[in-house]
Parts: sequence; C-alpha cells; structure tokens
Amino acid sequence: MARRAFSWMNPARWPSLLVAMVVLVVMFLLSGAILVISVRLLGGFEAHHSAWQATWPWLLAWRLSLYAALALVWWRKLRPRAVARLRQDHYDGRQALAKLRRLEVMALGILGLIEVTNLINRLGGA
Repeated sequence: MARRAFSWMNPARWPSLLVAMVVLVVMFLLSGAILVISVRLLGGFEAHHSAWQATWPWLLAWRLSLYAALALVWWRKLRPRAVARLRQDHYDGRQALAKLRRLEVMALGILGLIEVTNLINRLGGA
C-alpha cells in the first residue's frame, strides 16, 4: 500500500503526548485570554473577582450539569463500545478492564479534587 502525501493529517497517527501537550497549551492560552478580556470588561481584577464570587453558585451548577452529561454519555454510549472492544482480547480483556476501572476512579478523584479546590477558594483560601 502506497504512503499518502497527507498521511500526517490523520489524527490517529499523531503521537498522543504531542496532542496532550498541544491541548494543554491551547487551554492555558484560552483561559488566559478569557481572564484578560474579563478583567478589561469589568474594569479591574477586583471587579472580576467580585463578579466571580457572585456567580459561583451558577458556575457550580453548570459544572455539575456538565459532569452529569459527560458521565451519561460515557456510561450509555462510549463505555459499552470500549468494553466490547476490550473483551476481544486474548484473555477476555481482564487486565484492560481493570485498567479501565482504575482510570474511571482516577477521573472521578480528579474531578473531586477540582471541586474541593474550588470550594476551598470559595471559603477564603487556605
């Protein structure tokens, strides 16, 4: 099979570490740009901070609904397909399923730590 001229455009061929680093940099730049725009529109960092404090419950509700939607999509759509693919392994996917469960627990732990950190910041910091 001949190699195509634009095979580098296929995301399946990209190194996962490179993709993770690019996504991390883009998220950092995007959040910085949002902060700069917010500070300029509100007239200063103190005004931005007071607006953030005032909208904290709404932001919490938005994050919790986002987590719930992602969990629903994962459990109803994506997880059954992933488990079916893992079960095609030679050993019925036992090791891979254990790794998947650990990954799910770690993701829940990270989300919990994020929300605990937000709660500590909301209560005045440490």
